[in-house]
Amino acid sequence: MQSTLALELPTETTTAFSELAYDEQTARKALDELTSRALAYRTGPELKALFDFLKRFPHIAPYNAMLLHVQNPQIQFALRAPVWERKYERRVVPRARPYVILQTMGPVAFVFDLSDTKPINPNRDLIPETITNPFRASGQPPPGALKRLIVACLKVGIVVQQQDLATHHAGSVIRFSHGTFGVTLNSKHTEAQQVGTVAHELAHIVCGHLGATKDGFWPDNSSAPKDVREFEAEAVAYLVTDRLGLDIGSHKYLAGYLSGDKRLPDSSLDTVLKAVGKIEEMLRGTFRVRRSQEQVKRVIRAPALRGS
Repeated sequence: MQSTLALELPTETTTAFSELAYDEQTARKALDELTSRALAYRTGPELKALFDFLKRFPHIAPYNAMLLHVQNPQIQFALRAPVWERKYERRVVPRARPYVILQTMGPVAFVFDLSDTKPINPNRDLIPETITNPFRASGQPPPGALKRLIVACLKVGIVVQQQDLATHHAGSVIRFSHGTFGVTLNSKHTEAQQVGTVAHELAHIVCGHLGATKDGFWPDNSSAPKDVREFEAEAVAYLVTDRLGLDIGSHKYLAGYLSGDKRLPDSSLDTVLKAVGKIEEMLRGTFRVRRSQEQVKRVIRAPALRGS
């Protein structure tokens, strides 16, 4: 799998572990090696193991979760040392192994696995819920998540609207001639189903399948073969819904690829994970992007979507 998006630091709230001497040059060298290894998943079972791992870390940006998987696929739950103390009353043990992830003020931050911590109070052993209930499926997205995503889409010229469509029709995406986009969702479907649909359709946009735009943050991958475009979009939808704990059948398309020896399309895991990260930011309401006045005008005059 090849990288097509420029390296971008995922939104993280971590800070470097102050007790470790780790110069920037050494950190960058280690990070480059990790990234190179991480983007080399070649078989369906390898990718399935990664996707299952990512599900256990919804609190960590997907790109960072991938880096953790490369360093140690047996990690149970990773947090920076101050968060372990504040949230779970646990302290990192001496000589614990730190794991490296990206951070916004860079270049890296350090997190520690549950197995490298111990309760501050032996009579109060707090464990993250994802450890005690690793297969949680809520069936519903967080309150207001879909609405926040729809609002965030407008910031980059994407109009999302719901229409009364045939039950078997989940939705669609279209690019308008002036560089904006329209996504249609089936109003008959549940909110969880609509989140899965909008993740798939947005993936086609932010993975560059419909081409680049002047103010967009995504590349132009419009020449990618159809099987690559569909695989990337389905992978994005699968990861977004899986990390939310939604069981809406989004795994069915990927099952044939992930469960056996079927050759994977020549897709970009880098692009998939960064698309997942952006869509998750939209769902949380933390998505930010710079836009020009011309982009604002194009969003305002975007035409209404027609049923399909």
